[in-house]
Amino acid sequence: MKIKIINAIIIKNFDTEPFFGELVIQDDKIIDVGQSCLCDVEKTIDANGNIIMPGFVNAHTHAAMTIFKGIASGEKLENWLATMQRKEKELSGSDVYNASLLACLEFAKNGITTINDMYHFYDYSAKAFADAGIRAVVGVSQRYNMNKFITEQKLEELYNSINSISPLITADFYCHATYSCNENMFGVINKLASKYNSFVSTHVSETLEEVGRCATLNNDMSPIELLEDYGFFDRKSLAIHATNVSAKDIQILAKNGASVCANFGSNHKLASGVCPIYQMSKYGVNVCLGTDGSASNNRLDMFREMYLASTSQNILLSNANCFKAKDILKMATVNGAKALGLNNVGTLDVGNFADLIMLNANDVDGIIDNDIFDNLVYTYGTEDILMTIVNGKIIYQNGKYYFNKSKSNILKNAKKVLEKFK
Repeated sequence: MKIKIINAIIIKNFDTEPFFGELVIQDDKIIDVGQSCLCDVEKTIDANGNIIMPGFVNAHTHAAMTIFKGIASGEKLENWLATMQRKEKELSGSDVYNASLLACLEFAKNGITTINDMYHFYDYSAKAFADAGIRAVVGVSQRYNMNKFITEQKLEELYNSINSISPLITADFYCHATYSCNENMFGVINKLASKYNSFVSTHVSETLEEVGRCATLNNDMSPIELLEDYGFFDRKSLAIHATNVSAKDIQILAKNGASVCANFGSNHKLASGVCPIYQMSKYGVNVCLGTDGSASNNRLDMFREMYLASTSQNILLSNANCFKAKDILKMATVNGAKALGLNNVGTLDVGNFADLIMLNANDVDGIIDNDIFDNLVYTYGTEDILMTIVNGKIIYQNGKYYFNKSKSNILKNAKKVLEKFK
């Protein structure tokens, strides 16, 4: 189907100025964008002067953990994680499927069009994302769930199986962390990632306790130094959190071309620390943003992540101008796409996938338009999302969802999962 969006304030990317114009989608791709697009279409959407911009890329999340919101609140990471793992031992694949669909309702209404998910029963979550119409990179690991480790052969089979579920779904390889996975497990994902030209990801240097324990057990090496020793950075890699890092660690990340996904909402709530993204950016590290799981955040909200990303650095460095708003917006969109190896996501350039959102520019948050980029980082919120389009298909519009499953069915099944854990 060919769709034209007219009368829109279009933010094609964050290196060019917004303009009033039109955008044309054919099937899953953007085929034209400009002040006037002359072509016959089957459907026209009048934006009525609202903003059209790239959808958010949530570069790290645990979608199914939405059912654990409010549990172990007020605990620091180690105690919080122990509580979560006791709960997770009771999870089934269908629990993860239904909880992941619940998270997708939040992704869609909050303008998140792409996610990078890391969790148990990942083949079930991949199916949920496909049924919701969310673009997802799904991490696969030898730790299939809290009760089961799988062989390298089975891991490879699941990787290929997930890649065949839907054009929206791709798989990558991950290990949970250096403190929970040994060198052999990292060796397996490194080997398979090289075979399939995939990227690898892991949680790293999230707390000072983790860094100290690693140094004690590994001849004063930091977790990032240990990962380098494991060969983790020999391919495209994503370091998640990297909250407590040294200048040497940042240099290792930069030297190896690694990306970092900062998760400010989660790290602040768990008192884990503040990721030094300003210093990382100065070294040329590709920095992107994620929400982490709902259980430690507790919102799947990239507006909040952008606000915290910017203001946290201002406080750390006593500098109110650490980042331009456009640079923060890149972290929430195209930088995440780059980290995930999604070359046709993150901007509204011709030829890219039609993953975009419409924001209300005619209400309280948008009516003052002195600086649109600044407004998007510091003023707008999830309540301003009017429409979410993924792969050329509307999945959310004005409070209504267009998934393969109905909202009422998703909520009904999620409540059953919630009852299991009360």
